[in-house]
Formats: sequence, C-alpha cells, structure tokens
Amino acid sequence: MVQDSGSGWKVSADTHKEMLLALYIRDLAAIEPLGAPSLAPLSPRVKPSAARELNGASAGELRQEWHSWWESIIADTHPDIDIEREPDFADFSDSPSLQHLLRAHYGNAYTWTQRRLGEYQEYALDHTTEQLALLGQLFAERELEGKNVSQMHLKLVELPLAERRAWFVEPDTVILSQELMRDETLFRSYLAPIIDLLT
Repeated sequence: MVQDSGSGWKVSADTHKEMLLALYIRDLAAIEPLGAPSLAPLSPRVKPSAARELNGASAGELRQEWHSWWESIIADTHPDIDIEREPDFADFSDSPSLQHLLRAHYGNAYTWTQRRLGEYQEYALDHTTEQLALLGQLFAERELEGKNVSQMHLKLVELPLAERRAWFVEPDTVILSQELMRDETLFRSYLAPIIDLLT
C-alpha cells in the first residue's frame, strides 16, 4: 500500500485481492454486471470458458449472486476471503451458483490473482514516486483555488483493467486501471474532477 498526505488530506493506493478474484470470476463466466460501476474487462484477458457451463436460468442467478457479492466488496461488508489457502466458500452458501463456480475454478483464479498481485508490486515500485507527486500537485492546485482539502481521505484501488480510465465509487474510493498512470494527462483528467467533487 502506498500512502501520502498533505495539509489535512490523505491518499492511499493499493490493489485489492478480493476485487481481483471477483473480476476474474466475472470475466470467466462472461457476467454482464448490473448497475455502476461497470468496470472494463481485465488485462490480460480472461477467457470466458465458464460461460459454456451455464444455462439461461443459472446464468441469471449467477449474475444476481455475483452482483450482490460485488456490492458487498465495494461497501466493505463481505468477510474477507483468505485466498492463500483453498477456502470452502462457506460464506457463499446463500449464493449456490457463485459458490459452485468459485469452487470449480479456484485453482486458476488463485494463480491468476497471485500473478497480478506480483505484477502490481513491481508496478508500484516503478510508479509510486511519480504517482504521489502528481496527486500532491492536484491537491496543491485545489488548495490554491481556495478549496478545503482538509480531512479528505481518497482511496485509490488500482486494478489491471483493459481500459485506461477511473471509476468513482462513493463516498471516497476511485477504482482505476493501473495503466492510467502511464498517461499523466489522462490521469489528471479523471482524478481532478473527483477531487473537485469531494472538496
């Protein structure tokens, strides 16, 4: 996790294991999410091989169950899954289709997630200084405009998404593609309005 702060503001940036797992399952089963935020597919692409296992009724049920899981991850109300050991997914007993899919594809999901976590560590080493400097500059600009940035804590969740963009999740979280940082102008174009909204 990366953290920086200034005159009353704080920013934290990290990836999120359970979001990685959930998005892997989403792409694996070709689940079309309901509502917002509708995040881009993962990169590298996850082949939707589990989509063939589903019939119409179970696909609809899985979509609802996945959506409920995703909402609980976003709201931080779902118990953490220990992905370091193969769990039995007992917390998903009220979501039988999702539980079955998680159990059936856990090995590949675990391997994929671990690789992305390793890549994120390398990415963070290479981009932390640049990212913190740019975020500090964005907050300094808001302060010069007379905006109150004190008591603000912005949480960035960086994920390997195929589209270079950011998604704001109320009240204070931004989910963004790891690749977004490679384009400073684009990064600013997404983050500046969010910081404005929060000040």
